[in-house]
Amino acid sequence: MSNQQTNSSIIEGSLPLLPGQKTWGPMALFGNSASAAVATWCFITGGYVAYWLPAARGSIAITAGTLLGLFIMMLAAVPASSRYGIEAVRSTRPQFGVRGSYFTLALVLLIMAGWNAVLTIFLGSAATEAMVTMGFLPESGRAAGQIVFGLIGCLVVYVLLRKGPDTLRNVGPVIAISVILLSVVIMGVLISNVGLDTIFAAKPLEPNGSDRLNYALVTELGIAGAVAWWPYVGGLTRFSRSTKGSIVPVVLGLGVTMCVVIIIGLFASLAIPESGGNPTAFLIQVGGPVFGVVALGFIILANIGTTMVGIYVCALALKQVPSIDKRISWKGSTALSIVPVAVILVFFAGPFMDNYGTFLAFAGVTLGPICGVQIADYYFIRRQRLDVRGLFADTPGSAYWYMGGFNPAGFIGAIAGVITYLVVLDPVHFVPRLGFEYMTATIPATVVAGMIYAAVTLALPSLRKTQDSQSLPTAAAKNLG
Repeated sequence: MSNQQTNSSIIEGSLPLLPGQKTWGPMALFGNSASAAVATWCFITGGYVAYWLPAARGSIAITAGTLLGLFIMMLAAVPASSRYGIEAVRSTRPQFGVRGSYFTLALVLLIMAGWNAVLTIFLGSAATEAMVTMGFLPESGRAAGQIVFGLIGCLVVYVLLRKGPDTLRNVGPVIAISVILLSVVIMGVLISNVGLDTIFAAKPLEPNGSDRLNYALVTELGIAGAVAWWPYVGGLTRFSRSTKGSIVPVVLGLGVTMCVVIIIGLFASLAIPESGGNPTAFLIQVGGPVFGVVALGFIILANIGTTMVGIYVCALALKQVPSIDKRISWKGSTALSIVPVAVILVFFAGPFMDNYGTFLAFAGVTLGPICGVQIADYYFIRRQRLDVRGLFADTPGSAYWYMGGFNPAGFIGAIAGVITYLVVLDPVHFVPRLGFEYMTATIPATVVAGMIYAAVTLALPSLRKTQDSQSLPTAAAKNLG
């Protein structure tokens, strides 16, 4: 087998990357982080913020929440991924065990299918809106058009990704820069048509009686949204040359650009309440048909870029299963990752989008505790050292086999975190409970999960046996070869 074929099989499979295979510099990492972040869901999140807070305070609260969530997520995802060349699911083996990591695999596939479905639904909606505006599609064909264009988007993503992640490195920065520029233009058009004074004077749409509660709700929205990037960042920083070199590109790409686009959605929702922050509802109204169609075209491009990252993360996660990694090619794994997205798009688009807020909260309920467990394990239990060969050993007696392939400490900690979240916030109806307005929900869930995990691990010496055999990632153990 040639070196090129070997590198391709490693990059597209489950093996850890060697330093020479980590080909993404700061621009590629920033571009793909920004490409993943600046999509339609940011506008929708901005629409939710408009329910509780006005423009100035809402901008501050959502930025604070997003950066807090980003800090939590990066502590958990970036070091193991960038240092050891592994992706998010593989990085959970020390905390949940060889077989227990399949729980995080199922969770990642579920959450990523949801995120990708949001994108393809809005991709179809934006494309249909443009076609109806230009007169190429009758109003009666809107529903069918949304499905057809969404499926075309899925096909485009598959075609672009079928040759592997090199497409992300090359295309991501171009998409990111285009969409960032578009976002600036949208903000300019919005302000020139509505007026900044009008936007800042607008009242929140449905605030609660307590300002403290409104701030907490918006902050939690930002934290949960940023924590939900855990699988994305685990997959992307795998290609980064160093942990230190990953921090600034990810913060700028995910944190700063995402906040800017969310704020645009907030302003739009306050200025045009019926839009809900959705750009397909206000671009043509404020900018005219020509600008609206061009802007919607860029939004379609942005959603394709983000969906590419999401499908790549799903395909890479599937390849963590040995039987799938050996029997199914990268093209097959990519196609499998697209199937659930297409199903949601065709059959469940309406109900799914009606419960977008619940879906976002679900990410905080589950991924916050997982981040807490990972942070406690990596920094306090294992002192930032992992057994590379143990991460890829699937047999009883291996470093991370524990009890029948499961680490009970990880599940006890995660369950404790989930329970904490549910005690503090009802994620289905977004109803606050005990102490929510003082500490949000994801933060205490993350802290409790990490503390309980550490306590159980320290109480059971058998769960700490791998500390004596841990190794530095010397060339990722030469790809375990």
